[in-house]
Amino acid sequence: MLQYRILTLMDRKKIERCEYCEGHVFSKVVRIDHRWKGHLVVIEHVPVGVCNRCGERYYDAEVLHALDRMAQGHVATKKTIKVPIADYKLILA
Repeated sequence: MLQYRILTLMDRKKIERCEYCEGHVFSKVVRIDHRWKGHLVVIEHVPVGVCNRCGERYYDAEVLHALDRMAQGHVATKKTIKVPIADYKLILA
């Protein structure tokens, strides 16, 4: 499961280096796959901090709360896509 680095708005302004590899953390807008209680929602245009070395993502606490509200269905979605699901066990058989 994806683990989010939670930051407050004040913390986000202070972070310049990744806490794992000391790379530079810069602002970026990304698309993520967010799961909530077994439901998958693809969310576009999410503001995050991203390490230029290891790719670690830093999410503002307010952004995470908004992502959870979206995944719970409290925010209308703009479209729905069908996603094929493969079973790795079938390859081994």
